[in-house]
Amino acid sequence: MLLLAEEPRNIDEIPDLLQISRISLLPHIKKLKEKGLILQNGDVYSLSTTGEILVRKARPLLNSAGIFEDNDSYWGYRKLDSIPPHLLKRIGDLKGSQLLEPGLTHGFDLFPELIDNFTDSSKVMLLFSFFHPLIPSFSLELAKKNVQAQLIFSRDSFDRLSGDFHDTGEKIMAKGNASIFIYEGGPLEIPALIAVSDNALLLGLFNKKGRFEGQYLLNFEPLSLAWGKELFEYYRDRSENVLSMDSPRPFPDANGGLSNLK
Repeated sequence: MLLLAEEPRNIDEIPDLLQISRISLLPHIKKLKEKGLILQNGDVYSLSTTGEILVRKARPLLNSAGIFEDNDSYWGYRKLDSIPPHLLKRIGDLKGSQLLEPGLTHGFDLFPELIDNFTDSSKVMLLFSFFHPLIPSFSLELAKKNVQAQLIFSRDSFDRLSGDFHDTGEKIMAKGNASIFIYEGGPLEIPALIAVSDNALLLGLFNKKGRFEGQYLLNFEPLSLAWGKELFEYYRDRSENVLSMDSPRPFPDANGGLSNLK
């Protein structure tokens, strides 16, 4: 049925595409016809309206199953509660992701794929729940190239940035094309890494013990990029825009929200 969803097919080509014999195929075709899920016109088969509806509903489930099957050793040990329910339902949009794990030679480097796919992008979205000493210089490099950059840091990561790399942070913020946000929740409440460029998505999740093992997914598909952008925007909308590197910790206001001391 997924095959016929692409286009009507001749009975002579279906066995080759499915890699089964014609004799094995015919009983299944008969059952699908009896259920009204496929139609026959001579030697050509196509989906009925009911069949099209079922395939449309089943495809997200099959894509999701494919995601977990392709990288079961990764997904089986990840904390998935940092992905909001509406995006978790569409986890199949990440179909085709490559699982990457930097080797020991990159142990102290920033992710190579981050550098390769982001430095020449016109827009980037970056979320870091952990701090890496090369993040400030990499972010400044993007800002200097007039890349439209949005950066979300966990509170702990921002405190490292504003403390140990204060001048670099000021230079980043001085560029009108770069914005910095702070997510005030715990660092384990968000993904370890979200990075979206014009043509690439990198996604890193903590394992169930709350550790980031350096493994992350890389995807270049438009559907995946849109999914990653939505995930980033979800956390950006729940973060505070930083107006100064000397921004103090917010305190609860009268309405229970968060305000900054002026």
